[in-house]
This record gives sequence, C-alpha cells and structure tokens, in this order.
Amino acid sequence: MKCLILADYDSDFESVLRSCGAGVERMSFDAALHADLSAYDVICMFCFGKVLDPRLRVRLEEESAKGKRIFAEALESWDGIYSAAPASTTRKRLIVVQPAEEGEASIPGLETGDLLDDEGNFASRPWYPVPGMKHLLVYKEHIIAHRHVDAARDELLRDGQPGLWTLGDNMMMTSFRLHNFAQARFAPRAAWQKLIAYVARWITGSEPTRFPEPAVRHGAPGDLDDDAVFEALRKDAVERGMRSLKTYLVDGGHGGIREGLRHNVDPEGVQATADSVRTDCTGEAGGAFRLYGATRNDRGADEIADALESFVLGPMQVRGGLFDGMLRWTDTAWQVCYQDDAARAVLPILYDCLKTGDRGERFASVCRALDFLVKTTAKDGCRVARTDAPNLNADGIRALKDAEHGHPSAHYNAYYHAALLLAYRCCGNPVYLDVGRRGLETMMALYPDTRREQSETEEQCRLILPLAALYGATGEKKHLDMLEHVTNDLLARRHPSGGYAEWDTGYKASCSRESQGECSLLTENGDPVADLLYSTNWLPVGFAWAYHVTGDEKYRLLWKDVVKFLIRAQVSAADPKLDGTWCRAFDMELGEAYGCPHDVGWAAYASESGWTNAEILMGMMMPEFLAGDRGLG
Repeated sequence: MKCLILADYDSDFESVLRSCGAGVERMSFDAALHADLSAYDVICMFCFGKVLDPRLRVRLEEESAKGKRIFAEALESWDGIYSAAPASTTRKRLIVVQPAEEGEASIPGLETGDLLDDEGNFASRPWYPVPGMKHLLVYKEHIIAHRHVDAARDELLRDGQPGLWTLGDNMMMTSFRLHNFAQARFAPRAAWQKLIAYVARWITGSEPTRFPEPAVRHGAPGDLDDDAVFEALRKDAVERGMRSLKTYLVDGGHGGIREGLRHNVDPEGVQATADSVRTDCTGEAGGAFRLYGATRNDRGADEIADALESFVLGPMQVRGGLFDGMLRWTDTAWQVCYQDDAARAVLPILYDCLKTGDRGERFASVCRALDFLVKTTAKDGCRVARTDAPNLNADGIRALKDAEHGHPSAHYNAYYHAALLLAYRCCGNPVYLDVGRRGLETMMALYPDTRREQSETEEQCRLILPLAALYGATGEKKHLDMLEHVTNDLLARRHPSGGYAEWDTGYKASCSRESQGECSLLTENGDPVADLLYSTNWLPVGFAWAYHVTGDEKYRLLWKDVVKFLIRAQVSAADPKLDGTWCRAFDMELGEAYGCPHDVGWAAYASESGWTNAEILMGMMMPEFLAGDRGLG
C-alpha cells in the first residue's frame, strides 16, 4: 500500500497513517501538479480553505475514477460537491450518525447520537447534497447534552450540516479541519481515537498502532492517599500554578492581570487569550501571590501582591463624589460595579489583614469599597445584580437602599457578605455585621430556592465561605447550623473523584439548559461534570475557612479531598500559559476537560486567572497561611 499525502505541513493524522504500516509519502500541492499520481494506491488531501488547481483536480478525479480511495479534509469543491466559505463551528456540535443499512461499515465503539467536540474549528458546508453521500458525522446547532443526544438517525440528519461523509465506494470527505486532532484537543479523546482509527483503516486497510500524545494532560502520578505524596504533589501544583499566573501579569502586576484563556482552541491547537484586565481577577491573583509570599517567605511574590493590590485600590477605585469607593469591573466596563466581583477583589486583603493585624491605608480603601456597596444595598441585605454609574444619581442610590428586596443569589451577593463579615472582624463596624447577617439570613430563608445563575451546585459552593464567615463573626449556633445544612446538601453532589457534579433541581437557574448566551455546563442532572469556574473552584478556600472557624475535623478532610481532585484535574502542558492551570469543565469520569461548548466566552477550555486559578491556588495554600492560628495539615 502506497499512500500519498497532499499537504504543506505534517500533522497528527499523518503520524496515525504512518503507524498503519503503509508506505506514506507527503508532497506539497504544487509538487503534485507535476508528479506521477498513478504510482500511489490511495491519496489523502489536507486542504482546508484550498481550491485545487484545475489541472491537478482533473488528474486527481481521474485517479478516483479508477477506484482509488481518496480522503479529502475540508475540500470546498470536488466532483459534485460545492461548499460555502469556512464558518465557525463554535456553537455547533458534531454528532455520530451510523449507517442505516445492514451490512454497511459502521464506526466500532461509537453509537448514533454520540457527541464529538472539535473545539474552535471551521467548516465548509456543502451547498446541496449529491447522490451517493452517506453521512457519518453531522453538525447540529445548540445541542443541550453532555456526551450523547437521544435522537433518531433521521432526526439528526434533518437540517444537519455534513461533517464527515463517504461518496460512493472510494471517497471520504470532511467539512472541517481534522489533521491536528490531538494538538487541537478534540474531546472526548477516546471517542475521537475510535473515529480516527476507523478513518485510518478505511484509507489504508490496516489498524493504526500509535496515536499522538495529547497536547495536554491532567493530574500527576502518585498515591494521593499517602500523606507525604499528597503534600509533595500539592506543593508542586502550587508551584506550577503560580508560574502560570505570572505569565498573565501586566507590567509585573502594576497594570493588573489579564483575564486568562478563552475557550477557543483553533484547529492547530492555539488557544485564544482573554486580554481584558479585570479588577476581580487582579485582586484574586494578588491573594495568590500574597499567600505564596507568606508561606514561601518569597519577597518577590509579596512585591507582585503589593503591585496588584495597588492597582485594585488605585486606578480601579473611584475616589470622591457620589460613587466614592466603587470598584470598577474591568478596564473597559469602567463605570460598572458587580458586588461579588468587587468583594473577591478585596477578600484576599482581608484574609491578610486578619492574619497580620494590619489596619492601615489599604484596609481603609477596602472599607471605602464596602461602604459604597452598603449604601446601594436593599433592606434585606442583598444588592441588585449590578449597578451602572451612568444610570444612577443620588435619588437612584437612595432608592436602591430603600428597596425592600435585592437579588437573593449567592452568585451575586454571598461573597459580598463574606467580605463585610471579615471586615467586621477586622474593625468591629456594626454596619458590616448587620448587612452581612441580614443578607445571608435572607438567602438562607429561601434556600435551596435562591435565585440561581448557573446551577444549584454553584449556589451551595458559593455559600460555604460566607456562612463560615458569618459563624466566625457571630458564634451563633443557628449560623453554624446553616453552614452544616448547606455542606450536607453539597455532599450529595460529591463525585467519587472528589469533585462536585453540577445539579439544578427543577432546572431553575438562569443559565441552566441554555445554549444561546452564557450557559451552564449542566445539560442533565447526573452528568459527571464539574465546573471549575463557578462551583468546585470555591471549595478549597471555603472548606479551609470553615475548619478555621469551627475546628471541625470534617472540614479539614473535605478540604483535603477537594484538593486531591484539583491536583488530578490540573493541566500539564508544554505551553507555560497552560501548564499549571485548570479548565472550566472537567468530566470526572473521563478525566479530561470536556463539557457543553456553547457559552459565549467561558466554555469548556476557558481558564480565568482569578476566578479559577487564583482561587484554587489560594485554597491550596490556605492551610499553611492559617497555620499560626489553626493549621489544616
């Protein structure tokens, strides 16, 4: 078997074909124009966005007419196929459609309805079907399912965009770029390998013996149940995570920190960056560097933390006037304030103030931020989801304070309450205690039917730290009971891996089962998917603080358990911006990043410098940081 690959580059798929034992030769399209094509038994073309030179096309179609097998990746025009220009597949999903007729070759190990995600790809859609087309993969928009969609073959084909198909007995084509499937992190990995093996067998007649190494891996080898191994791997995870965090700093932290990585991974494996400078990410990253400096006696990390805190409390804070103290949301959303984001920007400063007893200028600036939030908070202790300064005047601010109800959602308010309660412990301001207590008691009176944004799991995860802070501030048994109640409910979502599955009773969350805008990872209750942007990422700090204020061994063990999971979920990669990070979506059974890809900006591969990475890193270091009070070792 002699196989000719027409391509201007090597690829993952070429390495698979070479492992089949075929005599593989690669040449450029220009070279092929003058080559003897009759010498080859099979021809593969990797030609995304390329229109064949008509002289070459005629010769290739002559070889096809002889019965030679031809494989073409994203070829816009061939025989009767005529396709539109490449378009993004980000909001679409590839679905397996096995042949309907008995005796036709099917893809072993896959079933009709299985979902294969090709990340940030592009596809050229044929304008019309031609006789002899038999579909193997189709694209469908807005599929709300995790790994498999239950639908009949005919239903999937209806309005489906061709993804992979055969044409007659000897032609196979894709509409999308397939060649670097490993570098581009197509998921789930095992399902894609079954598909690639099928295509390779179709081309060469032989079984592939090797697949490319994954571009990213997750976790580290070692027995995490061994305390010494756990401690070594925890410290290594922190080191790698902090190195990655440094790559996103702007001017060493003096200009804040970039948001992180977008979810888009292009067909060559390049992941887009999220370059916005956010106040919350900056403050959270400052906390990671502050804890690292304190636990490693690293003055350089302290200096970075100083720079990040100065950025949050400098250009990102309004000074004077009606909006004095307000923390800006981002470098572009200059006059927008989300209280949860503002709170997460200053909470690390409050951790440090409680630890060190520092009540200086930075603490005063934190109080200015909290005072602005307090004066725009309703009587029930909850604030509206966000405020936009251009739409507010003095009367509008008074109206917010005089309103009976705010937005009773942990997603929007619980960390604001945590910040108030930690600030109260620092300075004894009774207003902070009153508003923090009222807000959390309001939400717990509604619980579990708080106003959910992503999921019920998210609300539970976001309540652990604030309720621990409430009990730490009051010492009242009813507040300890609230913490215990939410913790016990959350444990029903614990997966054997140590992560926490997304769940939403009644699918009441705003983003639950959505596919048009911001989307929950949850498609069906019971999906084994953990959200490390909105849910599980909050738990290391939350459980650590709960142990700190209660001394209950249960919380120490829960902290350790979730940290084990996060060690297993951490990314290992050659790219320093990726290595040591965590992705938003993690399938706890597959052990890889995988989840509903529809979200407008924070889908499966998104990695926030603050919300995800810095929060997890702070949680991993919190035991050492608090060791002078009550350690978690």
